[in-house]
Amino acid sequence: MSIVFVFDRRSGNEPEHFISLGGLFSFSEFRQTVTEDFGLSDQKFVIATTGRVEIRDDDTYERFVDDGTTLYLLHDINQELTAQATERVAFLPHYDTLVKSGIYEYYASAGHNPLPYAFAELIDNALAATAKNSGPREIELRLFMDNDPSKTVICVIDNGKGMTSRELNQWAIYRLSKFSRRSTDELGNTSNESTHDETEDEHIPRSLNSDISYFGVGGKQAVFFIGTSTRMISKPKGSIDVHELLVSKEDFEQKERNKEAIYEGYIRNRKAGDASHLCGNNLDCMRDLISAERGKDQFTAVVITGIPTAHVHYLRYGFNIWCTQLANIYHYYIHGQDGNVATAAHSRAANPLKNINVELKMYSRGQIQPKVLNLRDIEEDMQTLFIRSAANTFEFRAKVEGTGIVEGIIRYHPFLFDRETYPDDFFDPREVEVEDEHDHDYTIPASGRGHHAIFNCFWNGRLIPYTTVEEFSWCAQPKKTKLIPQECWNRISGVLWTNAKFQVSTNKLTFLDLEVRLKDKNTVFTRIINGQERRANIDKQFLDWLKECHEQSDKQVKFSEFKGQITRPALPKNKQGPWAVYEEIQWDGRTYQKGDMIKTCRTAPVLYGRVNRFLLFGDHDGEVFATGGEIELQQEPHYFYDEVKYVPLFKLDRSAPQDVITRAIEEDKSKLPEKLIISWPEGEELKDGEKVPAGRTIGAIKAEIMNKKGELISKLPGSGSSQAKKRLLIELTVIWHSRNGDEIIASHISSHGTNWPYWFKKMENIRKMGPHTLNLQVCLSESGVTSLADTKLPSAKYRFTVTEANAVRFIVGMLDGPFRIGSPFNVPLEFQDMFGNLTKYPASVKPLLAASGLELSYGWSISRGNTLLVNDIVALGTVQTNAGKNFNLEIKILGLEEDSQMLKIRLLPGLPHSISVSPEDPQSIENGESVSFEVEVKDKGQNLTTQPKITVVATFACDGVDGLSTTYFLDCSNTGRGTLSGPPLLLKKLRDPVNITASIDLQGNRDVAAVKRSIIVAPSKHAAVLQLTYRNGDKTVSVVNNKDVLIEAGSFLTHLQFKLLDEAGREIPLDSKLVSKLKVSWVQKTQVGELVQGVLPNIKVPNSVVDSRCVSISIHDSAGDLDFSFTVRPVAGEPACIKAVCSGDSSIRLGHPLKADILATLADRHGNLIKKLPPRALADLQLSGEGLVVEETVRSFGQTSGFHISGIRFNGSELGTRELCITWRNLISYVRLSVIAGPATKLRVADWPEQDEPIVVSNGDKLPPLTVQLCDDAGHSAAEPNVKVQLHKDSALKLTPVSTSLKTNENGKVHFGVFTVHASRGTYELVPKAFIQRSMVSGPALKVTIQPDTNKPVKVDVRFETQRTYSAGSVFSDFIVRVLAEDDMLLDTAESAKMSMIIRKAVGTTQQTPAQGFQAMSFPPDDADSDKKGAFCFRKKPIPEVAGAYEVQFVYNADKSTKIYSRLILLEVKPSVPVTISVLNSPGVATASNARKPLSRLLIRSVTLALNDVFGNIAGENLSGMVEVKVVSETGAIELPQLEGNKHSIEVPLNNGQATLQNILLAENTQGKSGEYCLCCSLLGNASWSTTIPPINIPFFFCNDVKKQAYFTFLSKERDQLNTSIEAYHSLFKTTKQLTTALKLAVAEATQQEQKLRIEYRKTCGQNQTLSLESVDRLVLQCEQKQEEIRRKPRRQCSLQPAPKEANIIGKIAHLAQVADDDIARCLSWHMSGDMDCVVTRTTATALELHKATHGKQQLLALDFICKKTMPDWSR
Repeated sequence: MSIVFVFDRRSGNEPEHFISLGGLFSFSEFRQTVTEDFGLSDQKFVIATTGRVEIRDDDTYERFVDDGTTLYLLHDINQELTAQATERVAFLPHYDTLVKSGIYEYYASAGHNPLPYAFAELIDNALAATAKNSGPREIELRLFMDNDPSKTVICVIDNGKGMTSRELNQWAIYRLSKFSRRSTDELGNTSNESTHDETEDEHIPRSLNSDISYFGVGGKQAVFFIGTSTRMISKPKGSIDVHELLVSKEDFEQKERNKEAIYEGYIRNRKAGDASHLCGNNLDCMRDLISAERGKDQFTAVVITGIPTAHVHYLRYGFNIWCTQLANIYHYYIHGQDGNVATAAHSRAANPLKNINVELKMYSRGQIQPKVLNLRDIEEDMQTLFIRSAANTFEFRAKVEGTGIVEGIIRYHPFLFDRETYPDDFFDPREVEVEDEHDHDYTIPASGRGHHAIFNCFWNGRLIPYTTVEEFSWCAQPKKTKLIPQECWNRISGVLWTNAKFQVSTNKLTFLDLEVRLKDKNTVFTRIINGQERRANIDKQFLDWLKECHEQSDKQVKFSEFKGQITRPALPKNKQGPWAVYEEIQWDGRTYQKGDMIKTCRTAPVLYGRVNRFLLFGDHDGEVFATGGEIELQQEPHYFYDEVKYVPLFKLDRSAPQDVITRAIEEDKSKLPEKLIISWPEGEELKDGEKVPAGRTIGAIKAEIMNKKGELISKLPGSGSSQAKKRLLIELTVIWHSRNGDEIIASHISSHGTNWPYWFKKMENIRKMGPHTLNLQVCLSESGVTSLADTKLPSAKYRFTVTEANAVRFIVGMLDGPFRIGSPFNVPLEFQDMFGNLTKYPASVKPLLAASGLELSYGWSISRGNTLLVNDIVALGTVQTNAGKNFNLEIKILGLEEDSQMLKIRLLPGLPHSISVSPEDPQSIENGESVSFEVEVKDKGQNLTTQPKITVVATFACDGVDGLSTTYFLDCSNTGRGTLSGPPLLLKKLRDPVNITASIDLQGNRDVAAVKRSIIVAPSKHAAVLQLTYRNGDKTVSVVNNKDVLIEAGSFLTHLQFKLLDEAGREIPLDSKLVSKLKVSWVQKTQVGELVQGVLPNIKVPNSVVDSRCVSISIHDSAGDLDFSFTVRPVAGEPACIKAVCSGDSSIRLGHPLKADILATLADRHGNLIKKLPPRALADLQLSGEGLVVEETVRSFGQTSGFHISGIRFNGSELGTRELCITWRNLISYVRLSVIAGPATKLRVADWPEQDEPIVVSNGDKLPPLTVQLCDDAGHSAAEPNVKVQLHKDSALKLTPVSTSLKTNENGKVHFGVFTVHASRGTYELVPKAFIQRSMVSGPALKVTIQPDTNKPVKVDVRFETQRTYSAGSVFSDFIVRVLAEDDMLLDTAESAKMSMIIRKAVGTTQQTPAQGFQAMSFPPDDADSDKKGAFCFRKKPIPEVAGAYEVQFVYNADKSTKIYSRLILLEVKPSVPVTISVLNSPGVATASNARKPLSRLLIRSVTLALNDVFGNIAGENLSGMVEVKVVSETGAIELPQLEGNKHSIEVPLNNGQATLQNILLAENTQGKSGEYCLCCSLLGNASWSTTIPPINIPFFFCNDVKKQAYFTFLSKERDQLNTSIEAYHSLFKTTKQLTTALKLAVAEATQQEQKLRIEYRKTCGQNQTLSLESVDRLVLQCEQKQEEIRRKPRRQCSLQPAPKEANIIGKIAHLAQVADDDIARCLSWHMSGDMDCVVTRTTATALELHKATHGKQQLLALDFICKKTMPDWSR
């Protein structure tokens, strides 16, 4: 309800009246209500506002009266107030505070567009929302771009935890930070929203904790900077509802117009995917976004509309720019703590920070697919450039004020030959480096970083863009440095990562206190190496690192080939010299030398040329590395640029390939003259190739010179002292090309003038006939040079010909003879004019030809220039000889003045035209005879003709007959005729006469027809077939040509007979003439008589079947040769011997079958192996041998030959060589086999004495050498190598060295060596075991008896009163400590100096030896028990003053390396009686005021008080009571501040001796003066303790002024830091004192030991002997001599301790008798070693007492227990 407040100030001081405006719609109604309320029916008054505006009508009523308005009732408008009046006002901030906050915050953006930083605020919220995601953290920025900016929509979507409606309401509250924000669950439980544990920051690399949504400001500023309206849509995890809040500038303006509450609104709660509340056609993207809500468990979406046009333009066209800026801001959230290091091509490294994916999608109207970019794919952001261009890093950490942590890294970007690799910031442009136009630029361009700060700063892992840190003192560039160049400091960049302990501005653009706190003197910097702090001087570490980077990473130019020094007078004085001259440099793996062609860059213009030399400023001598220098360059082309250039080295273009340089120089050469442009201004143009009559006029010529670029030139480019601008001239010449040579008939030269071009006047009267050339040539100056750089200057040529008059006669040209009958030939005719010049023939010319005795004809006539050629003239006639015949040929051409010509020609016979062959009838011959023909070659006129290469060829053919490959040849080149014949015609397998055809033609001449002739061939009567037979027993066997004859080896092939047959198969009678032609290969001479009878000599067969014999029979006849051959192959004969061999190893284990097989083979008398045996042959095979088990043998045929025998086994017990006898029929063979031991089944211990009896040794003695041998069942030594043998022993027995498994040698033995045994008293076993083929074989058990060493301490026994709890500062009860030997008896020789008592803190372990690194107290014993040697007493040793658990242990130092510890005694030291109160966690000196804020009035947040005893231990366990806390003043102030609730004191409960003070505050607006006060904490009277405990005061500062409070707070922190430092120093001094005390004790012990040695030395050397090196050497010599004497003395000594000296104890057996002979004594000692220690007593009672005292461990023998029946009288 609307009300107004009305004060009646006409008189008096009445209070205000409340008048409701409900139902009052006019001024009259309002006035009536006021009148009734104040009772003013008849009084005059006016109603006025507090601004003295009178309300008198409806208009003023509507304008000035509103809800909450304050009004006056006055007599008149100018009346003074009679009393004060109060007016209610509301001063809520205008909505522009929120809407325009972003504009103000992002106004100063250092030249950047601040839009990316606004987006970063929204991404900050998304990172914080997704921090607890168990899966991927998806953040998506969608831009829906439209041509109409009002329709552009921006969405920021994440899959974070979402917001409840209450949290969404809190988000909308401006400046509600995370520290004040509270979240409430459905049950009403509240909790602070910030769940980040700041103590975890030290364990989070780079502080990447995602806790960057902080102040409750950035999100609102960002959305209203980006647009004018935002819609927050969120669904919390586990909720089914979606919450939506709309905040817009338009809504604020509407509420202001409607006078509604500005900062009130509604949150729409709906189901997922419900878009029914959206109205309008431009919200399609919103509907798509809402429809995608279904199925999402949690999300938050920020939808921004009303985007300004400037923002839309920037977002669309600067997409890559602002995306790159975002990638730079969140670089380490995206890529992890190491940043975007380079990975394999086309691969994306996994994100170590819970898979943060920030994806940007831009949708544009008209485009189907959006433009998508993931920030992880961006590689152009500055951090990526810094990381990837760095060659080395320097990591460090800074600790500020205890909890402030800064991680830092410095990167080194090396100099690489000609450039700095420090990356450029494209979004933060630096000063532009202006290129020096002067050629002599002696310095390398400015280093990479320039004047920019080193460090970029990150807060909680995200970039704070406008804060940079210039440098720190330890990494700043020093004023002077010798080892490191100054430019190295400009090659470093750095990054600082801070935690949340540093303040940033609300827009997260700047730090507020970072640099000041980092440069504070208390800030500690340490270097980090491999994650560990390196405590050292960081200044030196940084310089060493920077020097290493410079030496290993910077790449400079190497100057070599030093040639001396020069000065350059043309330069300024300070740069004239010295200059070192070099002819070679090495730069980035490339070598540049004198004479190389190079290209420059960053010069105007770009230069190309050849290196003359390299120059380096400075006094250098020899090879040197430098970052720059100069090149002396001869510019190319040199005929253009006759000058030398000096170019800085860094302007050398190293990327230019040689072909580019060559191409550029060639382009310069294109400035040379390229062509001439000729024109004929006055007409009468002469065209190239034109034919002109004599006397023709040639017109005036205009010429112009053009280069390749199309430019007209008249001189050459370039400049130089000796080659100044050259002029170009043009020379004109006219040349007549006569038969005698070229003749110049005209010559002119033209130059180019200022006002005229190149010009030549016209020429006349050129009358000489023939070809002419008009030549225009460009030349240089007056020198007449027509070429430049081996290139011809351009020219123009016009070729023309002066023609002749009409033809009047003709002549016959040169004839191409010789001419032949029937062969066409040509006759050329040439026509001349009246001057004798050749000219064209007249039109329609037809030649006429005639000759006596010839028939002439021609084909056609053609023209060739001025010649008429009569073609294909053919003459037919008779020519008698090959020399030819002369004829007169007349030629006429009608129409000419001289129309005929007569010439004489000679005709030769023509080309072959036909062949004449005789006889024409068929010829008859016998097969194998020749045939002949008479042949003539004739031409077309039937004249006998001769021509080169005329060859007549005859070929023969007959159907169905083979063998007609014979060809006849006849050369008729010289005669034209002859007899054609050749070799005999031989047909194969001719049984009957056949008719064949001979075809005769010219070889290679298809124009001459072939002639056919018939020939009849009859079969031949000569020998054609040889038949051979031999006798094999009773059979006659035929021998086949080229086949094998098989016969027994060593025999003869006999009864060889042969026959000869002709072609028809008829037998030819043998006679001496015929057989004389027969030859055999196996004998030299044959008997003609036997051959005539058809008998051949016998053939000897080879003895070996491997050998074979090839024999042949041949008949040589004129009709042909007849050959017959065959091979004689031997075969094995009857078995004559047997041979047996072993196929493998001939060794056989006794009783086991032979692994290899026996192979037995049979051979004939010549040793040929018999492969095939009859089946019954196996039964004849017999085996025998000593011990052979015949029935187990297996016999079979071999695979290829002989017999196969297996299963050979021998019985018996003897080893050695045995023979195996193999018998087949009457044939015998022997095989020797070696019988070896069987497989190992037993173990034998070699050289071990009396294996059945134990060996008696003492603890620590050595055993005899142990050797184990493998044996078979029969006891033979088995030589099996590599068998694993182990030595098993009792667990209580220890062997030195440790027994390990060994492998047998080649003899089957294992040598374990000599063992030293360590064990307690008793008998033990050693059992060797071998592992053979997965089974274990045990050897004999070796017994070892250990007897105790009574002189060796082994145990420390402690006896004391059992009391586990002691009070601090008191004393222990007595400890009795005994040292026991191996026989569990007291060690008589124990020394008290070697016994000590150790007290130390309990370490929570059960180990009996003290842990390293724990401090302990040590005490010596008080005295030794004189009655019992080896027992010591520790009396009234002090108990530690610090309460806690302790360990007490006693140690006996047996020798330098052996210490024997007692068991651990655990006890607990309790605090004593409480006497004081202390503060456990001192809060420092607090500073408080009486302000309204509770934080300003806070004295104690949480402090624990505890009771302490006199030693400072926390005491008072089980004590309870109350603690009174009140404010007191040590200065005696009367006016004391009061505690909250205006109390003077409060009471706090005390439980178990401790009380906790929490949230102690001063009262608001409490009294008191500024100064120092104390909280007095005292114990209230109680019966729980008897002593009086004084109170404790906790100081604090009280201030009436808030400003003073801040100052005092600062001073308090300073004091607390000083107190902390003082305590640290006190702790250091205390530790130093303890160490000093321990060192003094060690010195005292060393001094005591030294005194002992001195006393011993004096005893040995005398009292007056001084201690010197000579005396010590002398003493050592004496000791060595004594040692040698002892070594030579007999060693028979008994090491056993004597028995106790009592009356009834006789002694030990070892001491009762002595054997004189050493050998007998040794034998008895060995046999009786176990009984030597036995104590002999007189009575059994004494033996029982001694048995009880030794706990049954001593051997005893009572004499009265021994039966005396068989023993002599004791008295004897």
